[in-house]
Amino acid sequence: MPLVPAALSQSLQSQWLPRDENGDFKDDAAASAQALAGAVADWFGMAMAAGIPCATAAARKGQLQAQLVPVLQAGSAAAAGQGIALSFMAYVAGQSFGPGVAAPPVATAAAGAAITAALSDTGAAQSSRADRIAAALHAQALSAIVTFPPPMPPAPVT
Repeated sequence: MPLVPAALSQSLQSQWLPRDENGDFKDDAAASAQALAGAVADWFGMAMAAGIPCATAAARKGQLQAQLVPVLQAGSAAAAGQGIALSFMAYVAGQSFGPGVAAPPVATAAAGAAITAALSDTGAAQSSRADRIAAALHAQALSAIVTFPPPMPPAPVT
């Protein structure tokens, strides 16, 4: 099944983002990182390249979580937005799709800017912010290419 940004948006809304400006947001960076990493890893577990599913999404969730902790401790939307995109880039790079291995996504900078904008827009509805973050991570994921051993050609993540 290909990646669908709406599925990630729903997970971000239910697991990570506060419902409104007065909503409950995990103040503990470790708990927030765990929630975000869980939503992302569950979603990325549906990724495919050349019809082959990602085999390592769940196994590498801890790596993503560990990278997100200092990012979420930064205390600014810009640092968090860029840090989330960089952490996701590192998470995607090296994912296994059968005999294929994913290269780092090339749309990391654009995703970081989009995530920063979504996190900065504290007046927006939770669903809007989640949609924007999910769209950024989706575009970033789609910009990764998986290299397979010959004779299979490289293929994008879908």
